[in-house]
Amino acid sequence: MDNPSNVPAKLLVLISLLQGLILLLLHQSIEFEFWPYQQPQWLFSFYTLAIAAPTMLLLGLNDQHGMSMLKIMLPITLLLGLIGFYMGYQVIPIASINYSQLLVIYIFTMLIACFKGLMYLQQLSSNETISYHSLFSWSWRNFLTLALAGLFAVSFWGVLMLWGELFKAIEIDFFHTLFTEKWFYYPILSMAFGFGIVIFRNLSHVIDTITRLQQALMKFLLVALVLVAILFLVALPFSGLEPLWNSGGSTLILWMMLLMLFFVNAVYQDDPQARPYPILLHRFIYLGLALLPIYAAISFYGLSLRVEQYGWSIARCWALLIWSLLTLFSIGYLVGVLKLRDNWLQQLNVVNIAMGIVVLVVMLLVNSPLLDFRKWVVESQLAQLSQGEINANDLELNYFKNSLAAPGFNALQELKQQHEESNPSLGVRITSLYANKKVPSSLVSEDEFIAAINVLSGEIPDDLKEYLYEQAVHSGWRMTRTKSYYIKSIELNNQAPFEYLFLEKTTHSNSLTLYFWQDGKWLNTGLSKQGQHGVGKEGFIDVFKNSVIQQRAPKWPDIKIGDYEFQINSRY
Repeated sequence: MDNPSNVPAKLLVLISLLQGLILLLLHQSIEFEFWPYQQPQWLFSFYTLAIAAPTMLLLGLNDQHGMSMLKIMLPITLLLGLIGFYMGYQVIPIASINYSQLLVIYIFTMLIACFKGLMYLQQLSSNETISYHSLFSWSWRNFLTLALAGLFAVSFWGVLMLWGELFKAIEIDFFHTLFTEKWFYYPILSMAFGFGIVIFRNLSHVIDTITRLQQALMKFLLVALVLVAILFLVALPFSGLEPLWNSGGSTLILWMMLLMLFFVNAVYQDDPQARPYPILLHRFIYLGLALLPIYAAISFYGLSLRVEQYGWSIARCWALLIWSLLTLFSIGYLVGVLKLRDNWLQQLNVVNIAMGIVVLVVMLLVNSPLLDFRKWVVESQLAQLSQGEINANDLELNYFKNSLAAPGFNALQELKQQHEESNPSLGVRITSLYANKKVPSSLVSEDEFIAAINVLSGEIPDDLKEYLYEQAVHSGWRMTRTKSYYIKSIELNNQAPFEYLFLEKTTHSNSLTLYFWQDGKWLNTGLSKQGQHGVGKEGFIDVFKNSVIQQRAPKWPDIKIGDYEFQINSRY
């Protein structure tokens, strides 16, 4: 494996400077609202290229095979740009979509994809045969170099802040103002990060020493983890699976499998002949590995139960994907244990090379239309709706908005059009979900809101309609949770205009409000069921719709003492 320490430092720092300037330009486009502002497809694409491509060059470029690395990076850069463009397209219209979850998943998966891909590129550019020995060494060198370079950049930023604050304390603000300007810290911190990479690339022997150190630490953790896994499997028949499902058991099992596979690779590393343990402990370790497919089967059973009960969600799609990858690793290791016994590490090398490529491809596919979980979940939810398994009013609209990005937005708009006449309250919920108080045209209109109210008796006066609408818009968050509205006239004081009872069926309970005319305007007051606040029973809706409302005189009248009036609050 080539030592990359001979790469000119000036070249790497120059790449870092260009990276910082591009990131500054993209930031300024958002702040000052010029292109590609408000076009997330281009923003995602450019940010992906600006972060991923230069960083991969900083880590992978070398003086012996520099042109080979650049040639390989060209198609990869194009692929990264296309993936970023597609993911940005998933947050259109950007003003209406909450894309925080999408962004976190996108960053995480692309980090894994670029990290895995870089290891293979570093070998391909050197015209080497891909071996697990080199992959292992490059993975730890790249990871530790990135981590230490990031720590160096943060430390450098801390020194600058200390510098600025010290001079600010003696009323010299120049340095503090300079260091906190975006046009200054974007390129400076990028150069510091690049310089950190230069430093630690030239200290590869130190990185290798740290790698051996973590191997020694994880040797003990691996034995403890295998012991826990075996004991848990022994105890499982006595406890049964029900307590496991009640405590998120499928996720815990996946974590255990992931940690065991990670520790095995960290301890045994890259030498098929390595025996870091005595023979009995060595066999104890591969016994634990041989049991992993059993855990995979248990986890799959629990996951399939959740899907059968509640349908697909983003979290369950990811759980299935992670389960699939871990199961493939486990089966590959099990084959090695069964075939080679004490020499099973030879199979570990073969499995890791192949599965590394699989993980790389999967991380790219989940950010493409070929494996877009958001579309899968939308199709699953709509299929349940069309088959009558769920009601339109029972859809988790907030989940569509916060987790499903553009597919969720488009699906809700279609549902709104489909149910516009039969279920206008659903349209009110959807419109209010994406409403922006700063943009009046995005709010629910008065006509749309009034059309959603089920009038059970009497007619709603025009001025009461306006008041109802004002109250609803003022607390727009309630409209996103209210599934249906009912209003009923009632004569309480035998004077016109009549009073009105307004019932809102929310996601979790019912809210009952009395509207009455006083001093030339409409007012309202809340009602509570005697003995508890709110009206939470589902059957109350039918009672409210079909029953005649009666008045009942209070058991205890108000008391007046001089000019003071008192109301008796009694539970009896």
